[in-house]
Amino acid sequence: MATEKLNLAFLWHQHQPYYKNSKGVYHMPWVRFHGVKDYLDMLLILEEFPAIKQNINLVPSLLLQLQDYVEKGAKDNVWMLTEIPAGQLGKEEKEAILENFFLANAQHMIKPYQRYYELYLKYKYESPYTPVKDRAAHFSEQDYRDLQVWYNLIWIGQVSRQRPAIRQLFEKERHFSEADKAVLLEESRRILADIVPAHRRMWESGQIELSTSPFYHPILPLLINTNAARESNPDCLLPQKQFSHPEDAETQLKRGLAYFEKLFGRKPAGVWPSEGSVSADTALLIARQNIRWIATDEAILAKSLREKYHPNRIYQPHRFQSGSRAISIFFRDHYLSDTIGFVYNNWEEERAVDDFLGRLYAIRQRIIEEGGENALRSHVVSVILDGENCWEHYPHDGRVFMRHLYRRISGEDWLQTRTFSEFLDLSPEAPALYSLHPGSWINSNFNIWIGAEEDNRAWDLLKQVRDFLVEREKEGILTPQMLAEAWEQIYIAEGSDWCWWYGDDHSSAQDLEFDQLFREHLMKVYDIAGAEIPAALYQTIKRTHFDRFGSIRPLNFIKPVIDGQVSHFYEWVGAAVYDGSKNVQTAMHQVSRIIDKFYLGFDADNFYFRIDFSQKPDMMYEFVIAGKTPRQITVVISPLRGVIEKFAPQKETVESAFLNPAFKMGKIFEAALSFKDLGLEKGDLFGFQLIIKQNGQQVEIFPHTKIIEIEVPIAEYDMREWSV
Repeated sequence: MATEKLNLAFLWHQHQPYYKNSKGVYHMPWVRFHGVKDYLDMLLILEEFPAIKQNINLVPSLLLQLQDYVEKGAKDNVWMLTEIPAGQLGKEEKEAILENFFLANAQHMIKPYQRYYELYLKYKYESPYTPVKDRAAHFSEQDYRDLQVWYNLIWIGQVSRQRPAIRQLFEKERHFSEADKAVLLEESRRILADIVPAHRRMWESGQIELSTSPFYHPILPLLINTNAARESNPDCLLPQKQFSHPEDAETQLKRGLAYFEKLFGRKPAGVWPSEGSVSADTALLIARQNIRWIATDEAILAKSLREKYHPNRIYQPHRFQSGSRAISIFFRDHYLSDTIGFVYNNWEEERAVDDFLGRLYAIRQRIIEEGGENALRSHVVSVILDGENCWEHYPHDGRVFMRHLYRRISGEDWLQTRTFSEFLDLSPEAPALYSLHPGSWINSNFNIWIGAEEDNRAWDLLKQVRDFLVEREKEGILTPQMLAEAWEQIYIAEGSDWCWWYGDDHSSAQDLEFDQLFREHLMKVYDIAGAEIPAALYQTIKRTHFDRFGSIRPLNFIKPVIDGQVSHFYEWVGAAVYDGSKNVQTAMHQVSRIIDKFYLGFDADNFYFRIDFSQKPDMMYEFVIAGKTPRQITVVISPLRGVIEKFAPQKETVESAFLNPAFKMGKIFEAALSFKDLGLEKGDLFGFQLIIKQNGQQVEIFPHTKIIEIEVPIAEYDMREWSV
């Protein structure tokens, strides 16, 4: 039996952007949807396992919106479209319903429900080339009513579905009435009303610890000074105007803490800085508010330490010290965090939990090997990730996985969960840290939020509008109420979420809606001040089309040596090079990438690809070329088995064949595939994605939302461009 246990601390970060538009309506439904699906349900499942302790971070702007639904009867765009009687829907309203009411994970949130899936297939496949405005006429009044119910119903959490009124709707399945809709919306509001009291109750019981963030989730180091971006990445292109307003950073933090205390009756001991973004100035700003701990990513520690870095150091909180101020910092294991966020959703639940616990046990053994079993008392593994966005990609909203994970942890005698404050109370004095690298939990820099053309334009507009407001404030012509309202718009616009969607790093079906909301908040400042709105604020910042992958243009045929090594500098000169960090993401961002760079080249007979890894490669990796055009084909390259196998669907079967195993994995991975073996003719446009699997499970797909296309060279090949 183990005598000392490994400490494990989960932190679930609960956050949504501020969605209210200039008309006072929530422009998107995601606060409500994640409220009824995740925030309460996660606690109800946790209560089933009293031995499991967790940390939950609640962002004030999220809490503000939840309370707005509960206390003031707030509504969002989907709510308003839902409550219109189906028989009274106009043409535009029907089109809006069809465009918005299928925005959900099709595999896990649409397909399992027969009636909803029928409507989905009718919308997507019966007339896929017909514009939405023409498709609207294909749906009956009952179709629209059923769709109004189902889109709201599938967002109800797995546990909350046991409420009698909700369960009856699932059992009814179709032919819903207007009364059914009213019941569903009212039950949704009741679920939202339970969220804050449930968190307060479980915090008081000691099973969870609550923490918070600056009010509107800004990147504090950038509010203090945008030059921090250049400190973490010297190549970062800064906005034209420097933004340096530490007073705004302090206001966002103080207001966030005050609002949190108002709801929960006491101040938190910890703060999750938005996006794990830290700097020395940020840490001291938070410490001055008598906050005990903050958290960020492990890479920040590696870049902050002056002495030689040891991997076990990330499992010790460090005490950042500057003058008389000090604060404890926890560092997330980004691989373990990412496995829950991005990998295990594709695995069978028991196997996923086995893998997770196996990795924890290996960490425990490494700590013991370095410092003995007593060293476990001063170490804690921090698993920190978004608490809402990943679950819709899991079967059953991740609840089967979650229960299995908690059950297994509860039964292990070598493992125990902790809250961060509890760990600090029990652990020895933490190592001192005298410098702190500025950066976020994503690549230990701020590139997601600054440096791209769109990001920088947003910062310049924010600075321009803020300067305008300061000048109007000096003139003394605005009432205190008008000033407070105008400053609120500035603080909202300082939130991180707007620049999350600007640039080429992330994309969603609602990019332009986010763009519109950001500019509306800035426009509102001029409205309040009675001034003319600058023309620049009417122009979209987000481009509607862009190439998500910057590549080096191919210059010539290549003939690399397939040996898993960089044999000489020139062997891959002429290939296109794709940056793995530019693999477009959606609401969540995967830190633990496998692909650092992807090279693609060819000669007259073969195409070649190379992978530079961002972490040490595993012999269990399998590399899958998933061909999409001109026909479907799958090529599986297995280093462990030493084979390349091709699968080509025929009319009723799948034809398989082994190909020449021209590949090698060493420091890099290199492979050659002949166009003839792939069944490709000269002039064909071969479109594909690269999938990396481990132990039979998908762990990375590249590109995430696009395909790479390569033209099979013709005799008079003239180096035409490739595209992604």
